[in-house]
Amino acid sequence: MKRLKDYLQRIYRASLSPKKQEELVWGDLKKLHLKAEWRHGVYEQEKYIETRFEVFDGQIEKFAYFIYDSSFFCRYQLAENYPEDLTPDVFLLASHFNNVLNNGVVVVNTNDKFVEHRMKNNILVPLLQTEEMYNQIMTHYNISRDVQAAFQRLVEENEAPAIIIADLMREYDKDSQETD
Repeated sequence: MKRLKDYLQRIYRASLSPKKQEELVWGDLKKLHLKAEWRHGVYEQEKYIETRFEVFDGQIEKFAYFIYDSSFFCRYQLAENYPEDLTPDVFLLASHFNNVLNNGVVVVNTNDKFVEHRMKNNILVPLLQTEEMYNQIMTHYNISRDVQAAFQRLVEENEAPAIIIADLMREYDKDSQETD
């Protein structure tokens, strides 16, 4: 009976206008934040939620989630005010990530000197399967932590981008072998 109810609810949600779909997903996003008891602020007119997560020991950072243009977006600014002389290495590391990431993109803003990890998903995914919104947020969070750690190594330790990527790939290979 529950399966039938879920199926009918999905059909109903898919049949709505794009504006109504956005409203439903926006409501689901707010409910998820309340249920998870995450520290967050809601900006109704912009359909934007700013959430604070612990990234590393005691380091709390702001993540942004919003509904726009029939899409669900996740954003996190992971490196701010990087030294200008590191700009070529920042681009190199970002392009390495963009070549290997399955989820999202690493964007470099040279005017304001920051690096950001973004994920975008068609609104139909969280509209039809609300648990996917939580999954996307957690995927974005976990990838952002790894990317931020890599950029910290670049900026603070002046490590070469190729070595950082090689270390990360070795770590992922090790993790995947342990789960097999």
